[in-house]
This record gives sequence, C-alpha cells and structure tokens, in this order.
Amino acid sequence: MTEQATDTRSDDPDELAATVEAGGFWRLVPEWVPRDFVEPTPALLEHVERGLRRLVA
Repeated sequence: MTEQATDTRSDDPDELAATVEAGGFWRLVPEWVPRDFVEPTPALLEHVERGLRRLVA
C-alpha cells in the first residue's frame, strides 16, 4: 500500500499575508524573539546604510 501526503502549500501571496497578519508566523519562532519593534530613526537607517556601503566597497 502506497500512501501519499497531500501538499497543502500555497503560492497565494494573499494567503501568506493573512497567515502572517493573524500571527501564524510567530508560532514558528522561539518565545524569546521580540514580537514588537520600534520604528527605525533616520539616523539609524543612515548608520546602517553607511555600514553596508563599507562592506561592498
């Protein structure tokens, strides 16, 4: 007897977005991972950009 699992994956981006918005993504990561983030400041973004440019220079 050969049993095959049904592939339940979807390529629908709206379905993925709905899953993430409903919190489905967070059950995949450990509890110590932060769920809320502070909006980055322009100064922080500039600092990160300068660092990345140094890496590729």
